Amino acid sequence: MWVTYFFIGYLILALAIPLGRALVPLWRKANASRCVRCPRDSKSVSVRLDPWYAVKMRALGNCELRVRDCTEWPGRAGCERECLVQIGAIT
Repeated sequence: MWVTYFFIGYLILALAIPLGRALVPLWRKANASRCVRCPRDSKSVSVRLDPWYAVKMRALGNCELRVRDCTEWPGRAGCERECLVQIGAIT
């Protein structure tokens, strides 16, 4: 019985290590704050992305990003998040 558990554990590690090596750098890049210009008033703002969402979307084959925090929030929390176009795709 222990051979089966050993084999399953080995398969999990064999899949987790390359996946982690590919997605951890993406998480670090997405976690950094960025200075962008707000499309509403051309003011320079600091934007932080949601790193877990970026990793999840990349694992699913999508490059979609989501804003986690902005220096203009909560006053403009309902904005369209057009600043994501300036950030582009994280590779």
